Amino acid sequence: MKHLYKSIAVLILSAASLSAFAEQKPMNMQKGQSSAQGMNKGMGMEMSEEMKDKMARNKQVYILKINALSDQIQDEKNSKKKQALMDEQLQLIKDHQEKKRMMKKKMMQKHHMKMMNKKKSMNM
Repeated sequence: MKHLYKSIAVLILSAASLSAFAEQKPMNMQKGQSSAQGMNKGMGMEMSEEMKDKMARNKQVYILKINALSDQIQDEKNSKKKQALMDEQLQLIKDHQEKKRMMKKKMMQKHHMKMMNKKKSMNM
C-alpha cells in the first residue's frame, strides 16, 4: 500500500510538471520555415514568381526525362541497350546535380560580393 501511494504521488507530480512545461513552451512547427524565409529575404535572395515558375518547370522536365528513361529501362530486354539507357539516365542525374551545384556557387559568390560591398561602405 505504501508503494501505491508513492506511485500515485510520482504520477501526479509528473503530470503537473508536464502541464506546466506545455503551458510555458508551446510548439511552433512553422518557426523554422519563417526564420529561413526571413534569412533569405535579409540576404537579398528572394525569387520572383517568374523565377519560381521557371525553376518548377525545369524540374518538371527533368523528372519527366528521368521517369521516361526508367520506364524504358524496365521495358528493355537487351542487356546492352538496358545498360546504355542506365548510363544515359546516370549522366542526366550527374548533369542536373552539377547544374544545381553551379547555381548554388554562383548564388553564394553573389552574396559574398554583396556582403563585401556592404562591409566596405560601412568602413568608409
